[in-house]
Amino acid sequence: MNVKTALEQFIVDEIMLADSGTKIDPDESLISNGTLDSLGLLRLIAFIEEQFDIEVEDGEVVPDNFQSLNVMDAFLAGKTAV
Repeated sequence: MNVKTALEQFIVDEIMLADSGTKIDPDESLISNGTLDSLGLLRLIAFIEEQFDIEVEDGEVVPDNFQSLNVMDAFLAGKTAV
C-alpha cells in the first residue's frame, strides 16, 4: 500500500468514521473543509510517525504540510528522501 492510500484509509476510517469505500479528492483541503481539526491532525501525525517510522518535528506541524493528501504525500516523500 502506498503512502497516499494509507493516509486516505486512515482518515476515512479513523477520522471521518465513514464507509471504507469513501474516497477523498487528493487535492481537497482537509483542513478548510473541516475534515481535519486539531485533534484529528494530532491523531494523523501519531499514525504517520508509527506507520512510516518518521518523526514529524513541532515546527513541521503547520497547515501547509497537511492541507491535502497530495501535500502530505509530498511532505512525507521529502522526509524519507533525507
